[in-house]
Amino acid sequence: MYFSYLHVLDLFSSHQTHTLPFFTNNRFFLLIFCFVPIFPQFCHLPLPLVFSNLGFCSSRSLDVLWIVKDQSFLDLKHTIEELRCGLNSPPINPFASGCTEFGKLIRVSLHGAQVTSWKNEHGEELLFTSSKAIFKSPKAMRGGIPICFPQFGTCGSLELHGFARNRMWFIDDNPPPLPAYDSIGKSFVDLLLKSSEEDMKCWPHSFEFRLRVSLTSDGDLNLISRVRNINGKPFSFSFAYHTYLLVSDISEIRIEGLETLDYLDNLLQKERFTEQGDAITFESEVDRVYLGSPNAIAVLDHERKRTFVIRKEGLPDVGVWNPWDKKAKSMVDMGDEEYKHMLCVDGAVIEKPVILKPGEEWTGRLQLSVVASSFCSERLGLDRDGL
Repeated sequence: MYFSYLHVLDLFSSHQTHTLPFFTNNRFFLLIFCFVPIFPQFCHLPLPLVFSNLGFCSSRSLDVLWIVKDQSFLDLKHTIEELRCGLNSPPINPFASGCTEFGKLIRVSLHGAQVTSWKNEHGEELLFTSSKAIFKSPKAMRGGIPICFPQFGTCGSLELHGFARNRMWFIDDNPPPLPAYDSIGKSFVDLLLKSSEEDMKCWPHSFEFRLRVSLTSDGDLNLISRVRNINGKPFSFSFAYHTYLLVSDISEIRIEGLETLDYLDNLLQKERFTEQGDAITFESEVDRVYLGSPNAIAVLDHERKRTFVIRKEGLPDVGVWNPWDKKAKSMVDMGDEEYKHMLCVDGAVIEKPVILKPGEEWTGRLQLSVVASSFCSERLGLDRDGL
């Protein structure tokens, strides 16, 4: 069973809670024990939840990371993590009445290390999540940013988009260092996935996958993936940040930065074509992989007068997908009309899989930002600049 952050608040408001604050190593932990009748057989058990206020940002002392973690029953409730940038306000009490708007915010689930929410300073959601999304393992949630590893789509023998999005990840307390610019001025969390016995049965390679999710004071969302081969032999994989953008009307959306590129059309058995338009627009189902893409592209939403700017490194391909009406109606976890308000634009490695020798590490970076649509692709330098 999956509980959203608001569901957790509802539980706290309707059941007796006991709080015990204490301090250690300059970190404040609030330990809550509450009796929650999720199932009758568990009514007598205390359900421990831990909220942590951790000082991750050396230059932004008021940035806050709230962690809600069910230590006892991970099979009953997924972990939710809230990253918030707030420069002029004290840490938020998650139990305060009406505490639902956090301003700039990222929400990450340990199930799949999936970013499930990204909000701007006005509390407006920027990522699409279907109203019919299934929040239950082993089904990946329809929306947010699922991690596709070690396979994208059906480009192999594994389950669709690989198994990483359907595994429980762990908080990485001591990750290998990243450059200073990946930490300063950002709220971040490091997550870790290691190969398990179950994974080895279907993909017999030992790996460590580290993911950093961060939020800048400007509200940019950053994802850094590092995959290390700890196997005794080389292995290869494909990868994608399967990013569901929330848009006003798909028929009014255009993508700039992919013009003149070759692409594989998944609707035509991966036949190769060359993009002829000056921008990508949408009038029917689209399922393509653009090859050898620049490190920055733009998704323009005319109705909302804003542009998503996608910058990337180590991700040469870009997946573009919208199911349109017919396919949307056939999907159990997608509303019939919801295709109008979503667009997947994925930083990816698909055509030429990554090959890692023993001990080698691959890094793939993605940055999502939003600017006013008065900025055009020339001013953004989309043909030149990445991260």
